[in-house]
Amino acid sequence: MKADFDITTYRENYNLPVENVDHTWEFIDYKDFQLFFQMFSPPKAEKTILFLHGFFDHTGTHSEWIQYLMTKKFNVAAFDLPGHGQSGGPPFEVESFQEYQEALRSVLEYLREQGVTDVHGVGHSTGGAVIADYLLSNSTTLFHKAALISPLIRSNKWWLSKMAAPLVSTFQKEMPRTFRRHTGESSFMKSLKQDPLEGKTIPFKWVNAMFEWEKEMMEKTPSSKPVLILQGTNDQTVEWKHNMNVYHTLFPESTRILIDNGRHHLLNERKAQKDIIYRLLLEYLNKE
Repeated sequence: MKADFDITTYRENYNLPVENVDHTWEFIDYKDFQLFFQMFSPPKAEKTILFLHGFFDHTGTHSEWIQYLMTKKFNVAAFDLPGHGQSGGPPFEVESFQEYQEALRSVLEYLREQGVTDVHGVGHSTGGAVIADYLLSNSTTLFHKAALISPLIRSNKWWLSKMAAPLVSTFQKEMPRTFRRHTGESSFMKSLKQDPLEGKTIPFKWVNAMFEWEKEMMEKTPSSKPVLILQGTNDQTVEWKHNMNVYHTLFPESTRILIDNGRHHLLNERKAQKDIIYRLLLEYLNKE
């Protein structure tokens, strides 16, 4: 938790739902720090979604998505990944992606303790990768369904990064973040750049952890889970063509849908594209 954290200011800054919504929050003990967990519950909601954000982001980044789910009568559970948002831990840094798995398990256990027994997982980018890894690593899970949005396997310009990182990391521990155009919605990009909780540098420790995780994922036994995967064709953050092929192998029963000209932040795209994306997700999550 940041020293100056105030829940009212936080909700206002990120336009999180408050009207006709029961918003609870908790700092869940995890290792030697805490994870910032939130639950948004509209009246008469029956299904629960656990949402995981991507690298650099946090739950508040996706407030419009959460607002939408409130109107569709879903409970939304969400937490900031270690080192992100209001969660503790070294900023945007992990020794291994296994730390994300441990954090997810801690939150799922917390949900079980609260009486939640059936969850739909939705994850964006690294958040989608964390959910995918969890499904591939656990034969029994709390997840009934899972939707992966622009999921990570390899980042863009993968081989250039693999060659450059060992050299550059001998001289510096991190490098400046380049704010690519993650969406066609200019107002979202402006707010992203101005967000004080957004990461501004990339630790090489995280990059090296990603390299190791990618190799581990390639050795996973495929799952028959019928996940939904949405991917934009103008995504310059991940190597989406390669990634979609890998996810096809890992989840052969998955439904994979390409969003024409969609960029990386599909949940925050221009309205015309966003309407399609939200509809596809809603149809999948509501289907029995």
